[in-house]
Amino acid sequence: MLKEKTGRVTFMPLNRLKPKNPPAPNSPDAEPLIEKLRFDHKYEKAFQQVFGKTCVCRDLTIAAAYVKSHGINTITLDGDKVDRKGALTGGYHDVRRSRIEAIKNVKTWRLKYETESTKSQEVKTSITKLEQEITQVSGRMAVLVGQQNQIRYSRERLLEESTMLSNSKEKLKERIGKLEQDADELETELSGLEAKVAGYTDELSSPLTNGITREEEQMIVNLGKEVEKRRKEMIELSKRKHEVR
Repeated sequence: MLKEKTGRVTFMPLNRLKPKNPPAPNSPDAEPLIEKLRFDHKYEKAFQQVFGKTCVCRDLTIAAAYVKSHGINTITLDGDKVDRKGALTGGYHDVRRSRIEAIKNVKTWRLKYETESTKSQEVKTSITKLEQEITQVSGRMAVLVGQQNQIRYSRERLLEESTMLSNSKEKLKERIGKLEQDADELETELSGLEAKVAGYTDELSSPLTNGITREEEQMIVNLGKEVEKRRKEMIELSKRKHEVR
């Protein structure tokens, strides 16, 4: 074997073997491999030395878990081996069959890759187009929001102006009412003064003119001036009244 470099063999006498194996997990997920082997009882120490620390597990995940928790070696139903020192060894593979399957898989996955690459490119193109549309829509939204804010500001300003105009209108109505009341009072007073002036004028034109005193003549003159003054005030009030309206 040394000349051919085919491996190494170790020989141990049975009376020198003292295997010390850890207790196997008490679980159906890990069964001791030695219980599955058939051998002559006199070789039990040798089999315990070689296979006593190995359990059979359903899958690689469970096998790795028991290696960490119980410090044993494990092997799966597929032939994968997990050593307690950290080594992981695969199961048996038919090389010729593996190559054929590998070629088929390469073709299948290459076709799938090309298909997915085409879809990925189409998706990227769609995403780019959607991003451009989103940018355009965002720009339009910003413009519309600006217009909306401007319209809202104009509306608020118009409401304020409308409120001010309504207040001014009420004040003008009150002022017109007061002016009309003043005008009515002046008209009434003017009518009374005109009546007095007319009476005094009649008296002046009568033959008893020489019978009035100077005070009465002065009163008549003053009343004439007062009538003229009131008439001017009436004209002024009418102008103001029309201006207010």
